[in-house]
Amino acid sequence: MRPVVVVVIVGWLVLGIWSTPALADGGSMRLTGKRGGYRIAVFTAPTPFRAGAVDISALVQDASTGDPMTLVKVTVRMTKPGRLALEYPATTEAATNKLFRAAQFELPESGRWALEVEVRGSHGLAVIGGELEAAEPLPRWRELWPWISWPALAIALFGIPQFFARRTRMTGCSKKGAVR
Repeated sequence: MRPVVVVVIVGWLVLGIWSTPALADGGSMRLTGKRGGYRIAVFTAPTPFRAGAVDISALVQDASTGDPMTLVKVTVRMTKPGRLALEYPATTEAATNKLFRAAQFELPESGRWALEVEVRGSHGLAVIGGELEAAEPLPRWRELWPWISWPALAIALFGIPQFFARRTRMTGCSKKGAVR
């Protein structure tokens, strides 16, 4: 097999192992249900859900037609016993998919949190809620390792073909100089 092909295959394997799977919705669905005239689905990221930077997104649809509702106001509320509630507006500006409303914020600590999503629109007020368990935040080095280690990967990808080329030249020289 050619050295370049080997490098590409090894590179794909390494990147596949180190990367997290891509999720189409940007997170895991945590809550879903019909409330009032709305069908509401709530997604969270990261997966697994943990303290630190979090994204909570809501998809609001008309319960009878299934059409996305664009003229609604969505508020995300996170509460934990003994702490003040965290309350954030969920907007289309914060969402990557403009059919969603998203709130991005820092969850201060791990543990069990009550999540409540409030929707106000043409069908009135609707609230959907549940509990989430937030894991410990990732250590800082785990967040930064891809940015720190990519130069080593680039050097390795450059060096592997060089190693095989030198090895091929050495093998070729020893065959030419052999006495019969």
